[in-house]
Amino acid sequence: MMRQTTIATLCLLFLLSPAAQAKNDPLGSGQTKLTLDSSFVSFLAKNKLKLRAKQGAKRQGEKILMAVVGGTMDLAAGNGEIAQQGTLVFEGAKAKVPLREITVKTKRTPLIAKVGGSQLKVAQAKKIASQRAGFGSTFTATKLTLTAKAATRLNKKLRPGTPFEQGQPLGSLTSTPQPALITIADQGRATLAFDAGFAAKLDARFVSLNSVFPAEHQGALFTFPIAAGGALAPDGSQGTLRSAGEVEALQLHGAQLFWRELWLDMGARQASAEIELAPTPPYPGKIARTAIFDVAPTPVSSDPKSRTISVSRAQLSLSAAGAQELNEAFGEGKALFAVGEVVGAFSFAAVGE
Repeated sequence: MMRQTTIATLCLLFLLSPAAQAKNDPLGSGQTKLTLDSSFVSFLAKNKLKLRAKQGAKRQGEKILMAVVGGTMDLAAGNGEIAQQGTLVFEGAKAKVPLREITVKTKRTPLIAKVGGSQLKVAQAKKIASQRAGFGSTFTATKLTLTAKAATRLNKKLRPGTPFEQGQPLGSLTSTPQPALITIADQGRATLAFDAGFAAKLDARFVSLNSVFPAEHQGALFTFPIAAGGALAPDGSQGTLRSAGEVEALQLHGAQLFWRELWLDMGARQASAEIELAPTPPYPGKIARTAIFDVAPTPVSSDPKSRTISVSRAQLSLSAAGAQELNEAFGEGKALFAVGEVVGAFSFAAVGE
């Protein structure tokens, strides 16, 4: 009994561990192509039926193209759901059957759509495969055939001379989703090179800048491990890069200011940290995460092959909150630090999972 309990506990711990959890990234772009089987196209023509692509979907001969507009995927494993833009409409002389909210699932029944008020499994595949492609993924489903429920729904509404059948060849499908945000691996380091003028201003007030492990520094150059939990857009326009470690600003016989876990928000163009200002009293102690720096617009370099997103020397300047904390700690009642004052340059090379 004890052995069974131990095994069950280990299984539960494995399932709850970070390595065992799927990392589902939100999807934001890409394309899904449905290639109709020539026999299916002939079947529609013989029964005087049409298959139209509307509301953003496009039909080009035997190919139907739909933009990927949402969904989530574990891109490394190739598992998830892909939402398309557009509607496919089967039309007869007196009736029509629209397929709305079309979703591709990475399963043997990959093609799902809303028909009427319910979801319908439209087709099943003989073979499915997923392959990593840069930041995104490529999913293929070959030898698609109609499901029994899809055939029944089409026959009931359209009443063709020759009925649709379960297992009737439909075609093949390829989807190439790209993430809106991609999970960042906890590898590599980010750097903050403090501006010489800013460092000299602190030094004149007998304030030293120090690193707290796992951050490190050599002179004015500080490095921080890139931490788990961040996610960035492949073009670096959105998302948050998280780093670990701390910067300590320590004044001789005075205040001690900590900036813990510097996070860079690429969309808001701000860098935030958890702050502690000691000793208490007279200082407030721990302060919730606050945007202490503003980030100047900086070119972003993306390499899909290595799934790397890089920024080189993004200028950081003091925000209102950042200037306020420094003045409270080291200003001696004066506004010695000002909003917009350059603090340094931040760089990183983040790897997407």
